[in-house]
Amino acid sequence: MRRFALLGLVLLLPGCTGFADFMGDTMTYGTNPNAPVGDSENMRRARGLDAEVEPLMPEPGNIWPGPVQPMPTLQDLEKSGFQPSPTGQPYAPDHRQPTPRGSSTPPGNVQPGLPPELQPRPPSVSTTPPAPSQAGRAVQTPSRSGVTSGGTSGYQTLTSPQGQSVIVPNGNGTSTVIHPDGTVETIPTPR
Repeated sequence: MRRFALLGLVLLLPGCTGFADFMGDTMTYGTNPNAPVGDSENMRRARGLDAEVEPLMPEPGNIWPGPVQPMPTLQDLEKSGFQPSPTGQPYAPDHRQPTPRGSSTPPGNVQPGLPPELQPRPPSVSTTPPAPSQAGRAVQTPSRSGVTSGGTSGYQTLTSPQGQSVIVPNGNGTSTVIHPDGTVETIPTPR
């Protein structure tokens, strides 16, 4: 009975896709449509074929930079008549050597620049004068009264005998008052 069950399971395996597809995908029958395509050196090696490899040849000349030059002293700078740069940039000697044509050594900076529309712009400076101080105005809330003692256009502080509260304008003619004990009230915006 077990033999028949095992044989039945083996025969049911290709039932979903068909026997030809099952054999083609599992036993490499014919060509495999899912096999990677290519004829590069790595693909030839993966298939077990001979891959022709060009040997690496040494580059003529010395490709390594020379020794690091010592930093000049103040005395050396005075002898050479060095003047500090007007931009205030520190002295940085140029240790780069010219690269020969066709060299594998990359140039100093190979990154492309930003397109003009993405160049950084200096921040714009607002020339509007600051708003007049809102300090010293009396404000009455349903639970207490107090005097404004500062703030900005986004909030004001309200000083009362119970402590200091914060008044936040809502933008619709009302303001929210947050008291030091955590209670919140809505009042008409103080003018």
